[in-house]
Amino acid sequence: MADQVKMPYARACVLEVQRRANILQTNVLRTTVRDVEIRGQKIPKDTWVNGDIHFLMANDPLFENPEEFRPERYLNEDGRTLKKDLVEHTLPFSIGKRACAGEAVARVELFLGLTATFQHYRILPRPGHPIDLEPPAGTLILPKPQKLRMEKV
Repeated sequence: MADQVKMPYARACVLEVQRRANILQTNVLRTTVRDVEIRGQKIPKDTWVNGDIHFLMANDPLFENPEEFRPERYLNEDGRTLKKDLVEHTLPFSIGKRACAGEAVARVELFLGLTATFQHYRILPRPGHPIDLEPPAGTLILPKPQKLRMEKV
């Protein structure tokens, strides 16, 4: 994992995959611990609230053209470092004390698995079967079945 710092584009690709293809659309339910007001909206104590992770990671002002798969959005001008604000707003594992307990392991596994795969293979659609990236509606965003082929690089 020490090499990860030397691979900013690969890191940006993993972040963009997580932003665009996050499986869990909504966050874990929480309750407010006191009365709060957000942008003029009063929310009483003990109200169930649920954050929409998908909405947060598809926020137009922060992620320009959010429907496009563009890992470069995470890279600073130098191409060697990541934009801290975008990394911090990519929340596939939730946020706070109740975030995913396996986040650290998952990040390592995703990075190693994806980089190893793409070092050795090109993943392409089968002829006559275009890839459908339109996510289905629902709480879980599971990929649609695809007809793909893998070519050794």
